[in-house]
Amino acid sequence: MLLKHVGPKVTAMMVKIPIDDYPQLICILYEQGQINAIKVISHPDDSSSVDEIYMRLLNLRKQFDSSLEIHLAPDYVLCSKTMETRLIPEIVKAWQSFYTDNSINSDSYCHIINERHFERVKKLIDTTKVVYGGQTDAKQNYIAPTIMTNVTGTDKVMQEEIFGPLLPIITVNNELEAIEFINSRPKPLALYVFSSNKNLIQTIINSTSSGSTCVNDVIFQIAPPCLPFGGVGESGLGNYHGKYSFDTFSHMRSIAYIPTWAEFLISNRNPPYNQKKTARLEKLLKVYRNWMPLPRLGFWFWAFVALTTVITTRIIVRGIMDDKWEF
Repeated sequence: MLLKHVGPKVTAMMVKIPIDDYPQLICILYEQGQINAIKVISHPDDSSSVDEIYMRLLNLRKQFDSSLEIHLAPDYVLCSKTMETRLIPEIVKAWQSFYTDNSINSDSYCHIINERHFERVKKLIDTTKVVYGGQTDAKQNYIAPTIMTNVTGTDKVMQEEIFGPLLPIITVNNELEAIEFINSRPKPLALYVFSSNKNLIQTIINSTSSGSTCVNDVIFQIAPPCLPFGGVGESGLGNYHGKYSFDTFSHMRSIAYIPTWAEFLISNRNPPYNQKKTARLEKLLKVYRNWMPLPRLGFWFWAFVALTTVITTRIIVRGIMDDKWEF
């Protein structure tokens, strides 16, 4: 199994499976599109406790251990203006507890992997919108944890996946605006919802589309092997993990058995064609469409039909054998 980068945005997983003497190549693609992290609230005066927010932020920001160079790391946060004022101090508190006030010397804080990516991430920083951090050191490929506010969807930092320690915050008035913003952009590889309101969580999940979703944490959805991982739309094609990997890398062959006695039913498909044959085919298709949903009724429906048929047949046969019926 090989993980390979194809261009700047797309990663392909390729598995080479020899079949006889002819190798087959199967690809799963997922585009590294922007990831949504949401903490939306129903009312401006959200009553969530500061401790609860802090714990969620610990989960959200722990990805800075790798300088956010993870394709599932959150790229931006959507929240209300009221929540933003509570959010920023808690994020700063979490960062300082992780990396102290001097993160450049912290053994736990990662620097950007090379000079090219350092310059790329640095260009995404709008110094006029930085409310925390923003310091850089080209000699060490260091970019401090940075928070940016008053960010809009047209800003440069919102045009690509960041892969760096930048956190843009976009304010919305309510969850409907958050949903509208998400749906106006390409479908993300992951969507993170932070809320204790179950109805709100379900509304966001039902109203958006993403490759995966995690509630009140990040990246955890990739851990269980029983859950499929992959993108949707522009964020990916196909999925894998556990049995889903087996299904993805297997070909599901369709097989249809047509009995020879059915020829009188389908002989109208053969030329020469006329209106009479066309009418018969239309009737046959109508019957087919009407009866197709019946298998969905399940085992017990067909068991009842089979039992009824057997009983009726036995009654008829016994009646004939006992000469009770005359034809």
